[in-house]
Amino acid sequence: MFISPFMAIASEYIQIIVAAIYAVTLFYTIVTFQRSKRLDQITSLGDVMNELRDVEREMAKIPAGSQFDDVRNSWSFRMFNSLEWLSFMINERIITDKKLIEYIKPMIISYYENTFLKLGSGKEKDSSQYQQFKKLYQTVKKQV
Repeated sequence: MFISPFMAIASEYIQIIVAAIYAVTLFYTIVTFQRSKRLDQITSLGDVMNELRDVEREMAKIPAGSQFDDVRNSWSFRMFNSLEWLSFMINERIITDKKLIEYIKPMIISYYENTFLKLGSGKEKDSSQYQQFKKLYQTVKKQV
C-alpha cells in the first residue's frame, strides 16, 4: 500500500486541528469551572447575608426591656452562629474571591465591634465559642 505525500500532510493537519479543538475545550472547561466556583461563593455569601438580615429584622421587633432578654439572646445566638459559619468559610478558604472578601470586611468589623462586643455575653466573648469569627475579625482588623 502506497501512502502519498498528500495523505501524510492531510493527516498532520487533522492532528493539529484535533489538538487545537482539545486545547479550546480544556480552556473552556477551566473558565466554566472558575465561573461556577465564583457563583457558588456568591450564593453561599448571599445565604448568610439573607440570614443576618432576617435576624436583624426579628431583633428590631423585640421591645426594649429586660423581660425580653431571653428572646433577644436566642436571636443573638442565631446571628453569631451565622457569622461564625461565614468566618469559617473565609478562614478555611471555601470563599476565596478577593472582591467578595473586600466587600464584607467593613461588615465583619461592624458586627464584631457594634454587635458581638455589645450583645454577646462575657462567656461568649471570653470562651472558645466563635473562634472563627474572632480570628477573622483579628485578620481583617490588621489589614485595615
